[in-house]
Amino acid sequence: MPDRDVPSWVAQQLPPLLAHRPPEVRQYADELLIVLHVVPPEAFDSESIEASQALIGRLRAETRGLRMQIASELEGTLGLPVAWGMRLGELEMLFTTRTAPVMTRLGRAERDVLDTLVAAGVADTRSSALAYTVRAFAAEHGAWLAEVREAIAEVERVRARLKIRPRKGAPRVKVDDEA
Repeated sequence: MPDRDVPSWVAQQLPPLLAHRPPEVRQYADELLIVLHVVPPEAFDSESIEASQALIGRLRAETRGLRMQIASELEGTLGLPVAWGMRLGELEMLFTTRTAPVMTRLGRAERDVLDTLVAAGVADTRSSALAYTVRAFAAEHGAWLAEVREAIAEVERVRARLKIRPRKGAPRVKVDDEA
């Protein structure tokens, strides 16, 4: 049963093909995402996106029962639903992740973009058109997003070092007697 070290516990439950490296665990307010790192077989074309997608698809199917069992234990312990993904080189595929409604106000120009994507058959609804647009932005600006996430993580590390104690009343101000 996992305690605080979820990546190590999950790695102990996995077959060697997926346990050569501890999984990446991302905890969100509404779910726990576990990304498993795949070891490619000896004679594997790591340059082929299609081959990587096929291998991840095969491993996803083969490990479904085990992942469901692990997720069930984690959900019982941590109280969060578990989502899964796999990474092979630069390719990361997420599956069983939750979708959540996001309320937003869009102007006419933004709605026209979504409606154009629907009319062109790129998406079947405004919601899926917006999701497509977000994925396209992430693909185009992935390096920038990674840099911003690292900067945010550094700010969080600095904040964690601060010791914030509740104060009673306003802070004392040193008064200069010479004034």
